[in-house]
Formats: sequence, C-alpha cells, structure tokens
Amino acid sequence: MALCSNSELARGTFVMEVLANHLLCDEHYLLRLHLVGGGFPATQPGQFVQLQCRGVSDRGGLRTVDWDDSGWLKLTGAELKGAEPLLRRPMSLAGRCDTDEGVELEIIYRVVGAGTRWLSAVGTGETLGVLGPLGNAFTIRGDVKPLAALVGGGVGIPPMIYLAATLRAVGSKKTVAFCGMRSANLLPLGFVPGANVSADGRPTSSIADFARYGAASVVTTDDGSLGVRGFVTDALEKWIDRQADAAERLVVYVCGPERMMRKAGEMCIARGVECQLLLERYMACGMGTCQSCVCKIRADNPQGWEYKLCCSDGPVFGAGEVVWEGPLR
Repeated sequence: MALCSNSELARGTFVMEVLANHLLCDEHYLLRLHLVGGGFPATQPGQFVQLQCRGVSDRGGLRTVDWDDSGWLKLTGAELKGAEPLLRRPMSLAGRCDTDEGVELEIIYRVVGAGTRWLSAVGTGETLGVLGPLGNAFTIRGDVKPLAALVGGGVGIPPMIYLAATLRAVGSKKTVAFCGMRSANLLPLGFVPGANVSADGRPTSSIADFARYGAASVVTTDDGSLGVRGFVTDALEKWIDRQADAAERLVVYVCGPERMMRKAGEMCIARGVECQLLLERYMACGMGTCQSCVCKIRADNPQGWEYKLCCSDGPVFGAGEVVWEGPLR
C-alpha cells in the first residue's frame, strides 16, 4: 500500500491566531486557529501539527537565550521554572478551511496534562506557535471504493471528521463513522436536532459533525450511556459482516487507543478488508529528529521487521504492516 511520504510535503513554523477555544464535553475542547493571508502548506487527513503550549514571541513561538559560547548554556529562568511546557504537543487535524481571509485549522483535543491544561486557558485573539503539517496521510485512491468506515476512539475521532469531509469532496459513495467513548459525557461531537442515536448499531444521521458531509454514524459507549453498549470494534465487526461482499467494496480507517486499533486491524485482515491505521505515540519533535516515537513495521529482513518512526514514516500505516507486541487481550 503506497502512503504519502512526509518528505513529499512542505512544512513550516507559523504563529496563528486563536479564533475559538471552547469546551465540547467534560474533557475535550475545540480549538480553531487562523493564519491571516493564507500561506499554510497543503494538508491531508491523517496529518498532524505540533502546538507550542506556551506564550509566543515574534520569532515563531521560540524564545531566545543569550549565550556567548564561553561555557555551558545555563537555563535558570522561566524556561525551567515556569509552568509552561517546553516541548510542543502533537495534535491531529479535525478540519481545514481556506477563505479569502486566510487559512483556518480545527483541532479537537483532550485535557490530560500540563500542556493541554495550559492550552485550555488560551483565549480568543491570543496566538500560538504551530509547526506543520507533519506526517503522512490516509490514502484515498482515485477509484474511491463505494464503502468507507471511519473508526475513532476518544481523541481518535477528530481526524475522522477531516477524512469524512475529504471523502465527500472526492465523491465517496457511502461513509459510516464509528465513534467510541467510555461514556456519553466524553463525546466531543454535536447532535443533529431531533435525531436519535441508535442503540442497536444501525447507522443513523445523528452526529452533526459527520452528517454535514453525508456520513451516517454509529455511537458506542463502554457503560451504555449513549448508543450501543460495548466496544466500538464490536459494532464495527457486526456491521462489516452485514455487508455483502464487504472485502471488495470497503476500506476501513482507524484511529484511537492501541488495543482498539489492533483489534480492528486484525479483524479486517482476517476478512480481506483494506484497513489503514493512524498510530499514536509520544512525540517530542514530530519530524524524526529525536527518535522517540518508534514502532515495529514489517520488513523483508531476517527478523521480519524494522523500527520506523511514527512521526515521519507514519503516523498512517497499513494494518498488515504493523507488528504488535504480545497477545491481544
């Protein structure tokens, strides 16, 4: 499977204005960023950006420290003592809009630590340092298959919104989004007024974020507080098995917790269904420099695999390429 290489895409460092940063549910926020006049490189679903979760200067979000090279560099000020994180945070793209006024990026993030906690307090009109776009993207062939299943778990849902918009633009015949959360209070999406979320796994036009692109949705929660009770992969499996000749007609895109992605990938491989996984790893640089986001990918060598970098070689890989550690529990 040929995926788009990071080396083929332009990237840069930008200072972008915050248009909105508001709470969607108990833990997730919607961040909308604007770059006046455009100039942000082309992006595709599956790519991500690195956000500087600290104040920016006029040098693209970098702070300067005087050093006369007569000795070791010493950082004793806000760089070390402040509560602002030093490293950027990787964020997948949930959408993009190009207008006459510039470029707008949408990011949906979950508050889980110091960086995202700082980010949640940023107000409209403030600025953020953005590095990107980074990584490769989901493969959408010219001969778009009639069926596409977009499977997102938790913070793996946002890139599926961008993918739904792109599939609609290229003429995909039918798209179904599978959204899994622990409970209803963690759903970072809006509802179509008057629509009901199905409790039996039947796709409905109930989630506004997907319905606007012609995609039906299936919602699952671990505790049964909304939609189908259980894991999103169980709902996906039942749906796939109801499709006649699914292997020839279907492509599945997945992002979310590793166990969920592994189960979805192995399920698709067993049925001969094309499946692409957007892997998640801790990333410090996002460009392949720090070597911190390694993953095992199948290779034609004696051991049968080699290490690849999730940020620059991925984050999207074919399900059959990924080598998982240990048994699936």
